[in-house]
Amino acid sequence: MHAYPGTYTLVFRSSVEKPIKIGKLGTLFVKSGYYAYVGSAFGPGGLKARINHHVNRSSRPHWHLDYLRPALSVCEIWYTYDQARREHQWATIHSQARNVVQPLPGFGSSDCRCLSHLFFYRSKPSGTYFRRRIRSELNDHARFVIEKPQKNS
Repeated sequence: MHAYPGTYTLVFRSSVEKPIKIGKLGTLFVKSGYYAYVGSAFGPGGLKARINHHVNRSSRPHWHLDYLRPALSVCEIWYTYDQARREHQWATIHSQARNVVQPLPGFGSSDCRCLSHLFFYRSKPSGTYFRRRIRSELNDHARFVIEKPQKNS
């Protein structure tokens, strides 16, 4: 992964069930299953810096995900180096998936009109299916990459 700007989805697995306080946003009751978090990284360090921050767990929470991160393990990283800001389009695609829940309104979306950028799935979301949706709905979308995390996180 490079330090280029782009959009990402982090797919996490949770095997715990417990409440977690998400800063001033409120409390999220974490369930066993999978969580997908959509974000973008157009600042210094690009995707490499942002994803490394989330994969390596932060001791000082900055983003909503930092509060939730200790209860989750990373399964997959989906990303694109697309110069267009695709975060909201990706969140819309996630929100239209079958049996998906947006468990905490405002999570990761305090600066936009999306209900949430966090999605809960009972079974692991398919990166291949997501890629097909992107290709069918966003004709000018750049290459979509699916990776496994490099270290156990």
